[in-house]
Amino acid sequence: MLPVSPQSRTRPGYDDPHEASESTRPAAGPPLTSPRCTTRALSVARADDTTAALPVDVVLIGDTVSTVLAHQDGTPDRSVSASWHRWLSGHLQLLTPIAVEQASRWDDPQRTALVKATEAAVNRASAVGLPADPAAAYVHVQELARECRGLLGLVLDRPGDGR
Repeated sequence: MLPVSPQSRTRPGYDDPHEASESTRPAAGPPLTSPRCTTRALSVARADDTTAALPVDVVLIGDTVSTVLAHQDGTPDRSVSASWHRWLSGHLQLLTPIAVEQASRWDDPQRTALVKATEAAVNRASAVGLPADPAAAYVHVQELARECRGLLGLVLDRPGDGR
């Protein structure tokens, strides 16, 4: 399992190694801690031409996405997928409104349409929830990880910075 960031936590559970006994943790999954886990202020350009510093743990979000997409040990146990689902949902709830607000500054209709389509896909995936079947659950979290990776890239882009 992955480390937990305050902004990505959607509910208490065994995500924090200090909250769980061995019997309540999933049997498989990546380690609970990351030496690179740091929260930094992300300067975000707002639609009203002001900037805001948000506590976004870019490293943790990237690590979460990488862990889900790089998993190669077969289909993970559903409890592992459930943890990944919670973390990705939290990251997406954080990133989606930022990307939507920034979209109006890009003056790029294709990029704005991409953000709106991603927002709709995230909302649909959140409404559906995690499937009961472990294989379907893993496919679902992989899709969320890809959406999260895309939104993180869009949030980190700056209008007019050549990207």
